[in-house]
Amino acid sequence: MKRIILAMTLAACAASAAAADRDGAYWSQRPDSCREFLRVHPTGERRPESVGVRSWIAGYISAYNRQTPETFDITGIADFEQVVLSVEKFCKANPLSDVGAAMEAVTDQLHPTRHQTKRQAGR
Repeated sequence: MKRIILAMTLAACAASAAAADRDGAYWSQRPDSCREFLRVHPTGERRPESVGVRSWIAGYISAYNRQTPETFDITGIADFEQVVLSVEKFCKANPLSDVGAAMEAVTDQLHPTRHQTKRQAGR
């Protein structure tokens, strides 16, 4: 009986660890498409609706830093605004793509110049 209860508990924990609904869907702060990103975040403007997108990008960077070996800060010598402009540039060139793909491309581009340690970052 204890084994059955343990198995049921583990199954319940595994299901909740998926962090999405039963269909695998979840809501994100990012727009689904680059076209939508460009609509809510026009060049040179800071609109209220772009706050969520900028926050999502910052969160992506933080998660990347946490999950990528030998990476203290993926932005390296770039600053946050340069990262946002890189996402924008990708999206203009690939409007049918999604913002997740844009961030993958940007982090691939930044990877060689990342700060690998806190000391290297000067912090």
